[in-house]
Amino acid sequence: MSKYTIIVEGKFLQDYHCVFPEYSEKIRQYIAGHGGVVIRRQKIERVLYGDDSPDFFMVIDFPSKDIAETLFFDQEYLDIIPLRNKVFSVFKMYMAPFGDV
Repeated sequence: MSKYTIIVEGKFLQDYHCVFPEYSEKIRQYIAGHGGVVIRRQKIERVLYGDDSPDFFMVIDFPSKDIAETLFFDQEYLDIIPLRNKVFSVFKMYMAPFGDV
């Protein structure tokens, strides 16, 4: 069983800070409850190269591909999405095998 990584990038809504603490707590508990380890959460200060301008970046490691691939389609996570939609105007999630290229 090899580890997998989920990478999240997002663009905040203007009033995201009103609901971000609640969303953050729920998503952190959900991730930890399924063996995920948040490696880094970062607010982006500025884009040096490229056209996209995300405000937020997060890297999460999971113990297996199966968990990483299915976790964010479980009903428990789907129930968090309405809250997530009050935080982010754009939300992207990517999955990659753990390790270097």
